Amino acid sequence: ASEQQGAPVIYESNPTYLNLVGRVEQMATMGALVTDFTLIKPGVLHRANGGYVIIDADKVLMNHYAWDGLKRALEFRELRIESPMQMMSMTTTVSLEPEPIPLDIKIVLIGDRRLYYLLSQHDPDFNEIFKVAADFGDEFVRNANNEALYARVIATMAKDEKLHPFDNSAVARIIEQSSRMVSDAERLSTRLQAIVDLMEEADYWATKAGETIVRAAHIDQAIHGQIYRSDRIQERMQEEILRQTILIDTEGAKVGQINGLSVVQMGNYAYGQPSRITVNIHMGNGAVVNIEREVEMSGPIHSKGVLILASLLRSRYAGERPLSLSASIVFEQSYGGVDGDSASSTELYALLSAIANVPIKQSFAVTGSVNQRGEVQAIGGVNE
Repeated sequence: ASEQQGAPVIYESNPTYLNLVGRVEQMATMGALVTDFTLIKPGVLHRANGGYVIIDADKVLMNHYAWDGLKRALEFRELRIESPMQMMSMTTTVSLEPEPIPLDIKIVLIGDRRLYYLLSQHDPDFNEIFKVAADFGDEFVRNANNEALYARVIATMAKDEKLHPFDNSAVARIIEQSSRMVSDAERLSTRLQAIVDLMEEADYWATKAGETIVRAAHIDQAIHGQIYRSDRIQERMQEEILRQTILIDTEGAKVGQINGLSVVQMGNYAYGQPSRITVNIHMGNGAVVNIEREVEMSGPIHSKGVLILASLLRSRYAGERPLSLSASIVFEQSYGGVDGDSASSTELYALLSAIANVPIKQSFAVTGSVNQRGEVQAIGGVNE
């Protein structure tokens, strides 16, 4: 009996136009370029015809003509070998023109959500050709069963990458770091490549220490190493605060002044830092002036937070008579723009302090947004 074989499944790591649809090669003979049928080279769509091809969406989009060639093959369900020069109607050498081949194939595009939404919005053919979307989550629930499964995945990855065994303390530390990656103690991250990178670095430190088992201390050493390589700007900012170049008070109490907490994202590394927020009040018509917005340094979400703050103030204290004061709010020594609404509760406390002439302890630092009902909402960036 003949051996049964399933449909081909191929991952194309370099989805150029020629690698997808094939090409007709030529060779030089006596000063002339010649070709024949033996120089017809198939593309991955030929090799996987009747099966599946897996392609990274961002890679195929970055290769000239590859995206158009892939869409054309799927739309007409046939493979036609053409050179890019012929497609552009440019002068080219005489070559073979193989007959089109019927195409029966499934393409699996892999990419992030941002790219999917961009293609859906800007490419009219995308949703017609790629009708089925599978949205995979970046995280999943952390419970005893999933922690056990995660531990098995860690053991499998250690074996596949030829790393030292990881003891229970190391596995527990990796699981904890996985929760920190998604900023949620009740969730775990599916970013396994980041976990593998952490495991490889921890394995290096274990080997350097002469250990044959990776322990929690080696995981911590790897985490600290990742932070150390990325925190130059954070250290510089801390130095500027200690030298009082950036003014942050941590002692005493002041009216209309408070320390807010902001998160700065630098590539894959994020860190938190305090920012002084001050409020001045004066006679006026009840307006709350966002100085960052006035000089176009405020992002839309931050501006929205200040408007919500002003609405809350009017609804609470101007129900029967108008407020006869105005206020200005500013992030001091902020030169790169401000966005996000997590400072709105902080700004509210500073505003109430200025109105009531009640000082705020400068040892406090606050974050969190507030809604029009005066409710403080959940915060992000807890780790930072």
